[in-house]
Amino acid sequence: MFDFTHDGHVHTPFCPHGTKDPLEQYIQVGIENGLQTITFTEHAPFPASFIDPVPNRDSAMSIDLLPDYLDTLHQIKKQYQAVIDIKVGLEVDLLPHLEKETIALLKPFAPLLDEVILSQHFLYVDGTYMPIDYSAETFDELVSALGSFENVMKAYYESIEQGLAFSWKDIRVARIGHLDLPIKYQKNYDWKRSEVKKEEERLLQVIADRGFGLDFNTAGLRKPDCGEPYIAGLAKAASELHIPFTLGSDAHLAKDVGADFDMIAQKKATFL
Repeated sequence: MFDFTHDGHVHTPFCPHGTKDPLEQYIQVGIENGLQTITFTEHAPFPASFIDPVPNRDSAMSIDLLPDYLDTLHQIKKQYQAVIDIKVGLEVDLLPHLEKETIALLKPFAPLLDEVILSQHFLYVDGTYMPIDYSAETFDELVSALGSFENVMKAYYESIEQGLAFSWKDIRVARIGHLDLPIKYQKNYDWKRSEVKKEEERLLQVIADRGFGLDFNTAGLRKPDCGEPYIAGLAKAASELHIPFTLGSDAHLAKDVGADFDMIAQKKATFL
C-alpha cells in the first residue's frame, strides 16, 4: 500500500513562500533517508484572471518562471539518473470556476511533466476566493463565513468533487493532494468527522471512478494545530475502494524530504 522509497510531494527553491535550499540539498536528504524516487511538485502558475488572495500574493510561481523550472528539473533528472529517479511535476491548484483556464494554461507544458498533483488551497465563498491553509486567522474567517468547521469541510469536499469533472489528465494529474487540508487547524475547533462522512464517501467514490490516486501527506504531523497526516482519517475508506496512495512530505525545506516516513511505516496498520 505504501512505497516508503518514494517522496511524491516535494517543493523547490522556485517556491515563492518556501526557502532557497538548493535542489541538490533536497536530493541529498532524500538519498540519506533511503529514497529511490523524488517527485518535485512546485506550485504551478495561476491563470491570469486569478488574483492571489494571500497578503504577499506568493502562493505560486509566476508563469515566467515555469520554463526555467522545467528546464532545471530536467537537467537535475539527467544529472542524478544513476543515483535516484527524479520525476518532474507540479502541484496544480484546483480553482473553482477557473478549471478550464488552468488546464489551458498548463497543457502546452504537459509533455515535459511526469506526474502532477491536483490540490485545493482556496474556497470560493460568495464570489470571493478565501485561503484555506494560509494562517489560523484567515481560516477562522472562513469558518465564520460558512458557519462551522464541518461546513468548511463539506464545502471543501464538494468543491473538489465538482472540479474533478474537468479534463485533468490532459495535464498529467496523477493524484489529489492533501484531500482533507482544513484539518490543518482542527485542534482549534470542536468538530466531528462523522458529520462530514457522507461528503467524504461521495468524493472518494468519484476519485476512484476517475482513476486518481491520493497524496498521503505527512506535513500534517508537522503542523501544531493538526497532529496527523492529511487523509489519515480517510485512508481506510480509500483503501477499500482500491485508491492508491503516494507518500508525500510536502517539503518546503530540504530537511523535510522523506520526513516522518519511518513513523508511518511503524504505524501503518493504524491508518488502514
